[in-house]
Amino acid sequence: MIVQADTAGTGAPAIAIAGLVKHYGSHRALNGIDLDIRRGEKIVICGPSGSGKSTLIRCINALEHHDGGSIMVNGIRLSADEGTVQDIRQEVGMVFQHFNLFPHLTALENCMLAPRLNRGIPKARAEKLAMHYLERVHLADHARKYPARLSGGQQQRVAIARALCMEPRILLFDEPTSALDPEMVGEVLGVMEGLAISGVTMVCVTHEMGFARRVADRCVFMDHGEIVECAEAEAFFQAPVSLRLRNFLAQILR
Repeated sequence: MIVQADTAGTGAPAIAIAGLVKHYGSHRALNGIDLDIRRGEKIVICGPSGSGKSTLIRCINALEHHDGGSIMVNGIRLSADEGTVQDIRQEVGMVFQHFNLFPHLTALENCMLAPRLNRGIPKARAEKLAMHYLERVHLADHARKYPARLSGGQQQRVAIARALCMEPRILLFDEPTSALDPEMVGEVLGVMEGLAISGVTMVCVTHEMGFARRVADRCVFMDHGEIVECAEAEAFFQAPVSLRLRNFLAQILR
């Protein structure tokens, strides 16, 4: 594996992954992943289908239980203990490929739900918080609409606002634009670029290489459950080391 050492910044990383292994039966989806992510860093993870990208970030949020190695999130070691999982999910927000909004709730109500249930925030305060983040994703005028009345891009922006309502220190994105029509991709990427300058730590699985070049501090290329190459964004695109990454970029940038 070609993995760049974490040489910038001081203090503990936001996410520290060491020797991470994940099996699905006889298939090894993650094969000894080592990766440190600095606080405030923007990481883009790319690679072919089945390379382990989504599995990796789902393990960070304990949506998948890893079979070996360790994950530390803001100093908390992830384990199977439910209390530890909940502690980590207070630190980490996640946006999925599919929006997973509750169809019987308005955009505002979707955003209010987690703060009320998980943090016990009173209704009035939760509504104010939800409106703040709907404004941030430019959807305040659509707060009272149900998901069926929103476009795909608008629904994904509501999903981003919903994640922000928990005020996480880390945001994970699992191919957030892959289910959108091409004309809706830009509006979601625009919101993500705005978040990138806010100081939050971001880890994004995506094939949007233009976004990666503009926003990422480092890019990670995965294949067959391993990190093949990890480098600062400029070097990743301008001077890839591995033949596998050169071939991947040649195909995806064509």
